[in-house]
Amino acid sequence: MQNSFALPVLKMLPVGLLAPHEDYDPRRVERLGARLTEEAQLKNPPVVAEIPETDRYVVLDGANRVMAFQYLGIPHIVAQIVSYDDPAVTLETWHHVVCGIDWQLLLSELEHIGGLEIGPCSQSAGRLAVTDGSAAAYMMNDHVTLKLAYRDHPQPEAMRMLHAIVQAYRGKADIIRASNDIWEIQKPCYPDISMLVVFRRLNPHDILEAGKNGVKIPSGLTRHVIQTRALNINIPMGVLSADWALECKCQWLEDWWKEKLATNSIRYYAESTFSFNE
Repeated sequence: MQNSFALPVLKMLPVGLLAPHEDYDPRRVERLGARLTEEAQLKNPPVVAEIPETDRYVVLDGANRVMAFQYLGIPHIVAQIVSYDDPAVTLETWHHVVCGIDWQLLLSELEHIGGLEIGPCSQSAGRLAVTDGSAAAYMMNDHVTLKLAYRDHPQPEAMRMLHAIVQAYRGKADIIRASNDIWEIQKPCYPDISMLVVFRRLNPHDILEAGKNGVKIPSGLTRHVIQTRALNINIPMGVLSADWALECKCQWLEDWWKEKLATNSIRYYAESTFSFNE
């Protein structure tokens, strides 16, 4: 472990103190609950950050895992604690490649959203609008580039507007996450692409406020890049579901940690990785 990053911080927490910042998929939660029961271990911990001025934590990654624990009635979970002040933690915003829906039908759905002003723009103007926060998104295809701007001051309606935009095509089209807003790169990869939707950049304040106030951000928009991510911890579900006091489970985790260090079981890999079994 010499010359690597600091070791990840793992903590035993009551599930009830963890607040997801984004919507979760009930179908995935049910499937994940069944898998957790079958495998009898928590392989990868959710990643959380402390919500200032509270005793709660916002879930940055792993909302479906946390909800699966609630679904199963398991009282405690091991989570990885991170901070937005750590340079090893960055927040990025996904864009959506929307496929398999008539783009004019999609536009018609968007026009019914109250408070949303839709108008033509150049890509540079769209990029500026999502950067300065005057627009919720802009979108493009071979025919049009359109800015989805706020008719009034954005803050009171910002999250509602994001939900309404995504809801216009969720369940009616296939959604693929994209890390760039370049139509010429995305189009050749998806023959039935209808639109590329580029969202305003979310920031840590958005995430912490969502966790604090119970306002959910649409799923598939946030991406947290955590350079010191803990994987394959394989905590037995029997420990997490046991009728023990939290202090006893914390002591169990401390002993587990000491054993991992003593047996040189922790490895740090600096390489960027592609996973083909997600």
